Amino acid sequence: MAQKEIDQISILTFKIGWEEFVIDLLDVKEIIQAGQIRKLPKSIDYIDGIYNYRGEIIHVINLRKKLSLDQYLLYHQKFSSFDEDTSSTKNFIIILKVESDLVGFYVDQIISIDHVMPDEIIGLSPIFQTSVAQDFIKGIINFEDRPKVMLDLSKIFSEVEKFRVKEDLSSLT
Repeated sequence: MAQKEIDQISILTFKIGWEEFVIDLLDVKEIIQAGQIRKLPKSIDYIDGIYNYRGEIIHVINLRKKLSLDQYLLYHQKFSSFDEDTSSTKNFIIILKVESDLVGFYVDQIISIDHVMPDEIIGLSPIFQTSVAQDFIKGIINFEDRPKVMLDLSKIFSEVEKFRVKEDLSSLT
């Protein structure tokens, strides 16, 4: 029985708009309630700004914008009975280490921490339809209620975007 527990992967489920995603909990450094974020002029559109995290300046990524969920959310709200008051939800920042830098990811809600077996994470079929670019997807986990997309947030930046983010940070010093 102890061997089974060791083989399990801990995952964090969070919500962006109405959609739930999961990430590997080992990738998470910390989850904090969103605080004061400072906008940077001429920044990449999906970067909400910078945040002072324990004395270190980090970028905060708006996953709703980066994953292009805004249009999908508007469509979903128009054609379904979904009616969530997003103004009453408290936003959170999931802090991850992406390569050698800490990066914050803005999410609407933290749902749960669960455990799955590695064989429960299935690869993405070429015919699978999702609103998220396949580059950011690690796999699909079939939960009882519905499948959830497992994201790989370490692949969130292209090489050009990495360069621009580094430029942003160096211009602050």
